Amino acid sequence: LKQALLPFAETSPAMRDAVGRLYVQIKNLTTPDPGTTEPFVMIRPAQNAAVVDWLEANSKRPMKAMRVWALLFDHLMPHTGQIMLTREEISEAIGIRADDVSQIMNELVKFGAIFSERERVEGLRGPGLVRYYMNRHVAEVGSRATQEELALIPKPGTKLEIVQGGKR
Repeated sequence: LKQALLPFAETSPAMRDAVGRLYVQIKNLTTPDPGTTEPFVMIRPAQNAAVVDWLEANSKRPMKAMRVWALLFDHLMPHTGQIMLTREEISEAIGIRADDVSQIMNELVKFGAIFSERERVEGLRGPGLVRYYMNRHVAEVGSRATQEELALIPKPGTKLEIVQGGKR
């Protein structure tokens, strides 16, 4: 079912979003058959620690921000790294206001752990819907994308660095 959905993701932005949400729900409700590969997220411990340390030191709500960071990994579209949760869904899962979710997501964008794109929606005023993606230079989401496609994903902000042995 998951594989059958993927071609529909390419038809329109609205379908891509719907397919992504369905895909993540199916993934979370099922386990892979023996011999099949489940999409994966690969993050080095040092990369995760860098994000967590930065959130602890810089977030206005560090504990909630770390919970948001952890939640994002269970809701990724495997072939694009798009985070398939609305701010309201994150808000409900973590137990904070939707405005606080937006602030935390902006903190993660500022640091470079995730990135955002605006998508114009015909008939709606304003800059459009914001879509969040895991930064593949922080945590790589397993996919069948080509290297050329992966190269189109923005690189992390300059704030992300690995600290070796506690020294800069």
